[in-house]
Amino acid sequence: MRIFKGILLLLAFLLIACSNEDKKVIKVGGTVISKVTYDAIKPVFESKGYKSEFILLDANPVCLEACNSEEVDISLGQHKKFIENYNTSKGGDLVMVKPYGYYTGIGLYSLKYKNIEEIPQNARIVIMNDAMNMQIALRILENIGLIKLNENVKNPTIIDIVQNPKNIQIIDLDQAQTVKALDELDAACVFFTHMSNAKKDPKSYLARDNEMINVPMGVIVKAKNENAKWAIDFANSFKDKGVQDKINAAFPGVFEFYKD
Repeated sequence: MRIFKGILLLLAFLLIACSNEDKKVIKVGGTVISKVTYDAIKPVFESKGYKSEFILLDANPVCLEACNSEEVDISLGQHKKFIENYNTSKGGDLVMVKPYGYYTGIGLYSLKYKNIEEIPQNARIVIMNDAMNMQIALRILENIGLIKLNENVKNPTIIDIVQNPKNIQIIDLDQAQTVKALDELDAACVFFTHMSNAKKDPKSYLARDNEMINVPMGVIVKAKNENAKWAIDFANSFKDKGVQDKINAAFPGVFEFYKD
């Protein structure tokens, strides 16, 4: 009887292991911008024997929540620091699968001024309202001399501004809304992706970050799936030249692909 029970337990374990490893229908969650990446990867990924489905979601935090709750298997479009912040603040269990895909940038843009020196007193500048992207935007403003941040704070927010000689009014919005603010306000820190999606030139920035090269984007999954074959196969699809060409054609000047 003990041998029989042992055999049953072994069979159950093998069935669970096989079902996880041989997962064939992969649900991928992302925003409209992320769908471009999915559409480029889909034929390469499915040529490996998988089927996939894209689930359109309306914001990056929603994508991570859907992945963490296993409504989708993969989340696309969020960077590594954003994921880490989500895990810390929301008790998430998400990781980015290697190899990483690409990285993008954040620029300071203006439709009113052609250079930094033209930005006037009391100018209104928009930055992102989530912690990780806010500190990157604030570093851009600091690097060009518009503000100075408390040097003792690793991840500064607006309250950590210690010098503001031009009395810049800094307004924080959801990252998807930053590009829309350009029509009314003096300047905005905007992701290259959102500029491109709004049919604006991502290379037209007055200044840009120097951090995003160290902030990869790629395949996000639950930690338990980090080494699953389907997750690694999807991540490896970023290396395909045809995939890269399609993404670059849709978003010229937006992404840099990792070589390793």
